[in-house]
Amino acid sequence: MLRKDLLKITKWGFGTAILIWMVGWLMLIPEDLSAQIAALAAETVKGGGVTEDTGISAPILSLSVGSMRIFGINQLSLHIPGFIALLFSLFCTYRLTRNLAGPESAVLSVLILATAQATFLVNNELGDASYLAACYIFTMWQVNVYIENKRFIHLLFGMAGIAGVIFVKNTFPDSASQWPTDPLLTLLITFSPWTIFLILALVDLVQRLTFPNHDNTPRHELTCLIAIVMPFIFSYLNPFRATFDVYMAYPVAAVVTSSFMIRRLSGDPDTFSGLVAYVHAVAAYGALALLFCLVWFSFPADNYYGLIHFMALLSVLTWLIFFSAVRNKLIVGCVVFAIGANLVLTTYFYPNIYEYQAAAKLGILARANGAKQEKLFSYQAGTPYSLRFYSGVQVTEVDDFGKLVEMKNCLVYTHQNLIGEFRAIRPDLKIIGSSEEYPRRILDFRFLDPATRASYTTSKVLIQL
Repeated sequence: MLRKDLLKITKWGFGTAILIWMVGWLMLIPEDLSAQIAALAAETVKGGGVTEDTGISAPILSLSVGSMRIFGINQLSLHIPGFIALLFSLFCTYRLTRNLAGPESAVLSVLILATAQATFLVNNELGDASYLAACYIFTMWQVNVYIENKRFIHLLFGMAGIAGVIFVKNTFPDSASQWPTDPLLTLLITFSPWTIFLILALVDLVQRLTFPNHDNTPRHELTCLIAIVMPFIFSYLNPFRATFDVYMAYPVAAVVTSSFMIRRLSGDPDTFSGLVAYVHAVAAYGALALLFCLVWFSFPADNYYGLIHFMALLSVLTWLIFFSAVRNKLIVGCVVFAIGANLVLTTYFYPNIYEYQAAAKLGILARANGAKQEKLFSYQAGTPYSLRFYSGVQVTEVDDFGKLVEMKNCLVYTHQNLIGEFRAIRPDLKIIGSSEEYPRRILDFRFLDPATRASYTTSKVLIQL
């Protein structure tokens, strides 16, 4: 009965999660590592080779280039390699869990990993996290198979997985300053809504290692614990770390969590009632309160659809918690919360955030207005990668104002406050579009506050001379 229920929950949970992942592919690519990968991949496809030196690992850039060659130069094709890596991670997680804990735990591990908040976030990025996780969990799976049957081929596969982790890792020297978040805090937050189960599972795992059952060797438990700890050691010691390097630990965390939950549910179906259920309910309503603040206060204009999604999520969760007689209510509630919360974020919150990506928005306008090679310039505004990707042409940075205003039939990307200088000499200029830009990748509460947002944004403009 438990396996049948889990299969039903996993089918609709996994299916809706994939739909939300794909909706996320439609969002603008922000000006960060993702934009750099997108621009360089597109320029490589057009020019036949990498146009500049880059710290992006060769496998990631090659996968993006290969996807663009097959599916075309667009942002959707950029997400396909990472999506395949996520699916491969889920497959390896299923196989490893099935070997260690049985089919019920295997099904639940897929559900946990697919609906963890980090999976939704990583799916929206073009970075290395999904590839790192895929190589890492593949290594763990092959090592486990080798321990069981001693076949040398599986040890070779495991070594190949380790090589993949090494080659895929990006080495941007400014990653540490961009992502100062403590890796452990990242895990606790982004493994939600399964974090409480993970904590209980890790405590149980340590207890089982400290006081092992004499009838069983604890080698599997020890392997899992080491597999979870190693990505954190890697992240803390690596001077080029990024926040989601710790995503390597998430598939193994799903294995440990699912095994713990199934073991408890099989022994006592009511094991997750009482205190655990109350803690989860409080945490869920606390997260809903935060989500409400993001929807209502951050972008109060035109938030009608965001509020509809939020109220629907609140109503469904309240019915599940207090009024329904659904079996495995806590598991269903976690899946509903993960799906509902990310539906609100993906369809309302993130699109509003990306309204402040001036380079991407003006790049789209530049392409629509016939941007040509050597005819798109930037004046005192840098050469953003997202501008290069969405415009489809190289951006030339010009510092000589006098030389720039003498040009004709060209587009210029610059600051809004410089329009007066251009207009004084070229009254015939045409303003193609303007957009606000939030220059930081990490969100600031002062930016989320509409009253102080203007002081933390800059305004960029695209003009035609």
